[in-house]
Amino acid sequence: MRDAPPANPIVRWSDEIARDPRFQENELLPHFVQLQREYARLLRQLDRVARISDGYQQTLLERNELLNQAAHHDALTGLSNRRDMVDRLNREVHSGARHGHAFSVILCDIDRFKQVNDTFGHKAGDMVLKEVARTAVETIRSEDVCGRWGGEEFLILLPHTEEAAAWGVAEKIRVAMEALETSCDGHTIRCTISAGVAGYHYGDDIDAVIRTADTRMYEAKQLGRNQVGAPPDH
Repeated sequence: MRDAPPANPIVRWSDEIARDPRFQENELLPHFVQLQREYARLLRQLDRVARISDGYQQTLLERNELLNQAAHHDALTGLSNRRDMVDRLNREVHSGARHGHAFSVILCDIDRFKQVNDTFGHKAGDMVLKEVARTAVETIRSEDVCGRWGGEEFLILLPHTEEAAAWGVAEKIRVAMEALETSCDGHTIRCTISAGVAGYHYGDDIDAVIRTADTRMYEAKQLGRNQVGAPPDH
């Protein structure tokens, strides 16, 4: 809310003239007083317009923030969406080019997620997605970023992390998901994930790094699911 406007110097000056005994008999004084009142009225109107304008501006800022959030975050899980993750990956690549540090990515997919929807319904499926997202965020570091890559796939960005260390993080996430239970309409739903890990070093193609993580994730599925593909000594 705007503060009360300071006393207008012109209004103060005109008030002083209107009250000055020397001008009380001046034939122009009534016209002067009328102009003074009209001027004061216009000032009040201007202040009201300014207040309304401030309100609209604040509303616009809030709406822009909401739109920005919607553009960069997944509506269901609250995680970064694919667009935001691509932006973050590109920024990490540029940072690596400047400072020469490496980073890693983990690509996770919920095993047999279609069966959850088919058996318990899409409401249960949505709850599983939200619980998986929450568990992933709670398992990783504050500087790491987990995003919903698409459907039941999640991409995790681990800055300043070599591939071998990232594999350990992926295994920690896998164990947390294996122990996760989601309750919905009286049902207890358990699920697992398969994951693939890939490291980035200066000069690598980030799209190729993502494809490597994706390939390793599907290798984990082919080997029986509920595991992390390509351990550090592969």
